[in-house]
Parts: sequence; C-alpha cells; structure tokens
Amino acid sequence: MRYYNNYFTPKPTVKDRIIRFLRSNNPTNRLITINIWIYLLVLLLSLFSKTFLFLHDGSDQDIAGNFLSQWFGVSSNLETLITRPWTLITSIFLHLSFWHIFFNMIMLWVAGWIFSQFIPPKKIYTVYLLGGMVGNLLFILSFNYFPVFKYAVSHSVALGASGGVLAVLAAVATQVPNYPIRLLLIGEVRLKWLAIVLIILDIINIRSGNSGGHFAHLGGVMFGFLFVFIPLLKSKIRLPRPKKRKFNYHINQDIRPKTDEQYNAEIAAYRKKVDTVLDKVAKSGYSSLSKAEKEFLFNTSKTGKF
Repeated sequence: MRYYNNYFTPKPTVKDRIIRFLRSNNPTNRLITINIWIYLLVLLLSLFSKTFLFLHDGSDQDIAGNFLSQWFGVSSNLETLITRPWTLITSIFLHLSFWHIFFNMIMLWVAGWIFSQFIPPKKIYTVYLLGGMVGNLLFILSFNYFPVFKYAVSHSVALGASGGVLAVLAAVATQVPNYPIRLLLIGEVRLKWLAIVLIILDIINIRSGNSGGHFAHLGGVMFGFLFVFIPLLKSKIRLPRPKKRKFNYHINQDIRPKTDEQYNAEIAAYRKKVDTVLDKVAKSGYSSLSKAEKEFLFNTSKTGKF
C-alpha cells in the first residue's frame, strides 16, 4: 500500500500495469501492442485448426499457421510476391512462435525506450516499417541472386518483426553509440557493442537454417544506420558560403558623408588650383594652358564654382 494525500492507494498489480501499457499512446507501446494482438489472434486460429480441422491422415498439422504464413508472410518467389504485395508489410507483424515474438518485443521495448529519449518518438513508426520492408527486400534479392538458394527460392517465406526491431536498435546505436545498457548475466555494455555483436552473429549464421531471417536482419540494420547517419553527415558538411559583394569605394566615394573638416579642406584645395590656373592665364595667356588645365577651367566655369 502507498500513502497519497491522506488516502491509501493500492500498489498497481501486474494486470493493472498490462492494461496501462496496452492503453498507452506511446509509439513503442503501440507497436508492441499491435504485434501482441496479432499473435494472440494467430494463436487462437492455430488452436482452432488443430482442434476442429483434422486431416485424413490423423495428423495435427497447423493448417491456420500454414495458411497465414503463405498469405501474410513475404515469399522469396517473385511470381508469388507480385500477386501478394501486401506481405512486404504484413510479414513484419506476423509471429507463429512464442519465443520469436517474446525476444523481438523485449528488444523493441528496450530499443524503443532509448529511441524516444534522443529521436522524436513518432519516427519509430517510419524506422520500424521501412526497416522491416528493406529487410524483406534484401531477403528476396539474396534468395534470387545467390545460387546457393536456388532450390529454396520457390518455397521460402520470411515473417517476424526482427528486421524492423533491429532497424530501431541500429538507429539508436548510431545516434548514441556509447549509451550504457545493463544485460542479464553480462552487466553494463555500450549500445554500439550490442549492435555490433548482433550483426556479427547474423553474418556468421547466414548459412544456417534461417538464412532468410538473417538477411532480413541485416537489411533492417542497414536502414536504421542510414536513417540516422545521413542527417548527421549532412549537418557536418559545411556548404560553401556565397562571396560577399565588394563595392568599388572609389566610385562611391562621393556618396559617403563627409565631415566639415574634409569638406573645407577640399574647397580650399579646389580654390587654390583655380587660382593657380587663373594666374597662369594672366601671365602667359590662355594658350599656355595644357589640355587638362583647359578642361578643368571649362568645367569650373560651367559649374560656377569661381
């Protein structure tokens, strides 16, 4: 019990916390909630198919799970993909295994919480969706390009939120690489080292039974890294500034305001030059003036500055 304002308030139960989490408007919580609701629906359909839809051979094959993976999981077969383009998105919300969704949602919750501290929270939708789609595209391209997968390309299907989740993780690891997180049985590690270890594990395990999943992971990581790295790179590049226009101060010299001392000095110098030219005319005549002196005398008489 907790004491608030003269009232005893019971400590929130696990049920209360779950309800509060599911009703939260936080973008990370919403993504987790959507994945959980879809998983619960898939689980109910699988239980129904195993209970009521028996095959002729008596096996309990998961008919619903197979149907959902074929129609909502993304296929590496290009002909199938063309007829089911929606699977590029639906596959990143589809999980058929409890442990698959459990670890994905734990990682999304941790990475999403850090994401909301350093990046606008609503951008997690973009990173999750586009990261998952890029992961799917890399899965499709790799299965159609590498000869080692030629026998599996016709029936391979990818599903799960791993590509989108790792895109979120890669984004925050790029934004705040030295952010400390505490891992069970390991202790405190920097976020960048966790991301690097996961990338190395995906590369090492490409030849395993889940090759498509590892390619999807790497595609998500690539998108998450570029989502943060490109804006950071642009902010560090200094664009050349336009050169300042240089004014011709000799041309604009008369426009600048002058002090009384400057004005009086210029008038005195002008009158002295006029007197010199006039004295020369008086002594030697007009013909003794040079061409420049004649022009000066003509301009002076024109402006009336005698």
